[in-house]
Amino acid sequence: MKQLIVSADDLGLTPGVNRGILRAFQEGIVTTASLLVTGKAFEEAVALARQNPELDVGLHLTLVEERAVLGHEVLPTLVDETGRFPRTNGEFFRRAFLGRISWDDVEREIAAQIARFQKTGLRLSHVNSHQHLHVFPPVFQIVSRLTRGMDNVWVRNPAGPWRKSSDVRMKRWVQQLGLNLSCLSARGLHGPPLPQMPDGMYGFEISGRLTRSALEQILRKIPDGLHELICHPGEDDADTRTRYSHWDYQWAEELEALTAPETREVLKEQRIALTSFVLASKNLVPNELHRG
Repeated sequence: MKQLIVSADDLGLTPGVNRGILRAFQEGIVTTASLLVTGKAFEEAVALARQNPELDVGLHLTLVEERAVLGHEVLPTLVDETGRFPRTNGEFFRRAFLGRISWDDVEREIAAQIARFQKTGLRLSHVNSHQHLHVFPPVFQIVSRLTRGMDNVWVRNPAGPWRKSSDVRMKRWVQQLGLNLSCLSARGLHGPPLPQMPDGMYGFEISGRLTRSALEQILRKIPDGLHELICHPGEDDADTRTRYSHWDYQWAEELEALTAPETREVLKEQRIALTSFVLASKNLVPNELHRG
């Protein structure tokens, strides 16, 4: 059986992203969203999630680019004097490999982000991260330890298909290989018991550029099992574009793809059942979750 969790990242990033994710859930195929508790529009995102209780919400951890929950006095090796994380994952890795990041600091910040999420009263169904840093083995150990014992909390498995095609940028292709190797390493070093994880993930190779055509191609390749499709819908407003132009994401184009009637037709044709982390925990398939 083909089961697919359609997961929108960056809830709480900006009001425009919040609006896009909500539309993709209400009018499209999104079943799940990941909340950025350090985001500019975090409080608004929490209010929207409370108004839409069927939306499955998890935590989108961040250890790069944004501002930390805790300050420099608590995280001296992880953030600068203004409380900001390393600007890029490359900078994070460089500092980590040079021994300049304390994993105790990382654990304190991850625990603080989990605590901020829990204070919202929303059900925490899953954990993933900006730039997928949670599968970097030392971070994976921390996430696994902090979520162990929580009720049915899933962790993203960003391992995905590694096949070069004309519509995949070389950089993304190489990064997907790195993610696959990191997943193998993290899980191998961790040992049992592993956290609950889907069988794999789709969409990374075209992250931020999920056109209708690309989405249909992905859906036609989904195998049996439980898989996650990541997406980044949003309204391409001036605030989002100004603050995150360096991401080069096409938020509105992704929103259009996720809400297109043709996308639903492909799901039916391929006999793919939409689900969420909450429903997967109960072994339920949400036949009535999306009507239209």
